[in-house]
Amino acid sequence: MADDKRIELKQKQRGYDGFFKIDRLTFRHTLFRGGWTPWIDRELFGRGQAVVVLLYDLAAEKVVLVEQCRAGALTHAMVQNDQAWLIEPVAGMIDEGETKLEACAREAYEEAGVADAEFEFICEFYPSPGGSDEILHLYAAEVDSAVLPDHAGQAHEVEDIRLVKMDFETAKGKLMHAEFNVASTIIALQWLFFQKLQTLQMP
Repeated sequence: MADDKRIELKQKQRGYDGFFKIDRLTFRHTLFRGGWTPWIDRELFGRGQAVVVLLYDLAAEKVVLVEQCRAGALTHAMVQNDQAWLIEPVAGMIDEGETKLEACAREAYEEAGVADAEFEFICEFYPSPGGSDEILHLYAAEVDSAVLPDHAGQAHEVEDIRLVKMDFETAKGKLMHAEFNVASTIIALQWLFFQKLQTLQMP
């Protein structure tokens, strides 16, 4: 039956234990049509949990994104160097003992110079559930883009960040023409343009 969803974990072995983790799993699960799958071997990338914060300025009609070189895009950058620089919302891992809101405040300050903000929860999602346990917690915060710096980042983390203050019209146009290539950027901007701003315009 479709509602009989069960999993049996036969084995879990740690293959790599660094800043990230890699586990080798052997498991099986029930089938929608009844019965069980054979034993399945998978490597699981332990990425942990992170926050993503979309910064926007209603008065100036701008979004504030960050641009930086990202290791995950290096393979593509071997063909064209600038493809490793991606435009995203503020984001970062949730440290041990830290709440999601504390992580939002820390990352907004470190990556964009935001000293004080109220964070609105949008949603949480798995960016790559086929092989990673990472969960992203997406928030938004209204800011005054005029007081934010042009560059930010933590030197001890080798962060080199450029703030991208983009007007709503340009950002929406790029979104509609598929010019953004980071999932969190696309999801966050869809929320801003098709939920948040439409709600604010309602009588």
